[in-house]
Amino acid sequence: MSFEPAADGLRLTIDDHSREVVIHLLGELRDELVQAKSSSITELAPHMKRLFPTAYHNDEQRNEEYRRLTHADLADSHVSAVDDAIAMLAPQQVFTRGDLERFVRAINAMRLVIGTLLDVSEDEPDEVGENDPTALQREVYDYLGWLLHSTLQHLH
Repeated sequence: MSFEPAADGLRLTIDDHSREVVIHLLGELRDELVQAKSSSITELAPHMKRLFPTAYHNDEQRNEEYRRLTHADLADSHVSAVDDAIAMLAPQQVFTRGDLERFVRAINAMRLVIGTLLDVSEDEPDEVGENDPTALQREVYDYLGWLLHSTLQHLH
């Protein structure tokens, strides 16, 4: 994967297999976000809660009010970023700076969800044994981290 200069921005070059995997994962995330929009925080799958952060850790009443006011809009915002990222992965698509920002947001959300499912922490070693049942998911997580890093380099 690489970004190459184009007339109106940057063109993403990514192999077809990687493109299909990322689009598939984004589609799954989108489905979960649509479902999350109509769910209360207590009904959310644990791996989705990182995308709907707590505002008031010590005041449940204020936090519930915050969620009531922001939850649906935040879900819509995530869905919009995911939809944009899927569209941006079309071959020959040119990214503007705003496109890159939305792409980063969607990839980061997906990485947060996968990292939560894998219970990834900064204290863990990067190496995963070949017999680890989560090896493939960890490879995807690492690839998304690399994709995120590569994209962020073009924003600065």
